Amino acid sequence: MKRKWVKGVIAIGLLGCLLAGCASEKTTHVDGLDELGSIEVVTREEGSGTRSTFAEKAGITDSATGMDQTAKDSLVAESNEAVLQEVAENKNAIGYLSSAIVGENDQVHEVTVTKKNLSRSFYLAYTGKLSDVEEDFIRYIRSAGQEIVAKTYTPVANPTTFLSNKANGTIVIGGSTSVAPLMKKLVDAYKTLNPNAKIEIRETDSQNGLSGTMEGTYDLGMSSRELKSYEEELLTKVKIGQDQIEVIVNKENPVQKISVDQLKKIYTGELTKWSQLNGAKEEK
Repeated sequence: MKRKWVKGVIAIGLLGCLLAGCASEKTTHVDGLDELGSIEVVTREEGSGTRSTFAEKAGITDSATGMDQTAKDSLVAESNEAVLQEVAENKNAIGYLSSAIVGENDQVHEVTVTKKNLSRSFYLAYTGKLSDVEEDFIRYIRSAGQEIVAKTYTPVANPTTFLSNKANGTIVIGGSTSVAPLMKKLVDAYKTLNPNAKIEIRETDSQNGLSGTMEGTYDLGMSSRELKSYEEELLTKVKIGQDQIEVIVNKENPVQKISVDQLKKIYTGELTKWSQLNGAKEEK
C-alpha cells in the first residue's frame, strides 16, 4: 500500500513539473554566430513605407505613442537597393527590403521571421476626379496589368481583358521606391496599348508620394504602406498588389531564422552583438 502511494506521489510530481515548465527548455545555438561581431543595423529613411510597415509589424513602433523606436545609431539607407548593398558588403549587417529586390544576389540570404507575416499592400492614391488617361491607366492595372503584378508580387484581382480608350494626356506619378520597379513595368506595358499617354515616374518615398499628391505635385502617389486617417480623408486609394518585406543578412552570417522579439530587440538596440542570439529559448 505504501509503495503504491509513493509511486502516485512521484507520478503527480512529474506531471506537475511538466505542466509548470520544470522540464529543460531547448535554447537556440547557431554554430559560427559567436565569431561574428557587433550587429550593424540597416534601416530605411523616415518617410519610407517599407520602414513604417516593418516597424509596426515587428513591434518597433511604440504602441502608446506611435513613435518609431529604431536605434538612433542605425545605418539609414535611402532605397531597397542601398539596403541590399550595405548588407552584401558587411558580414555583421542586417536589413529589410521588398522581396522583389533580393533576386539572385548571392552575397546575402533571407532570414525567416518565425510566427510573423511581414506582408504589405501597394497603393496608388489620387485626389478629386481622375482624368480620362488616369482612369484608363488604373483600369489597365486592375485588369490585364495584374498579370504583370503576378510575375513578382501577389495580385489583388484576376487578370482580365483590357481595351484602352487611347486617351491623350500626361500622368506624373511619385512616391515609394518599393512600388516604382513594378510601376515602371506597368507603365511600359500600358504605353504599348495606349501610345498617346505620357507618363513620368519620380521615385522618392511613400510619405512624399502621398503628400505630393495632396499638394498637386503628382497626379498619382505610390505608397507601400497603409494610409493614415487624415490621408484616407483626402485621398482615394487603389490597391494594385501585395508585397512581402524580407529580412536579410550577409552570406557569411549563419542565422537562418529569427523570432520577431529578437528582431525587435536588434532594431531597438537592446541586442547589439550576434552572439547574444545564442542561448535564447526556442519558440514552440
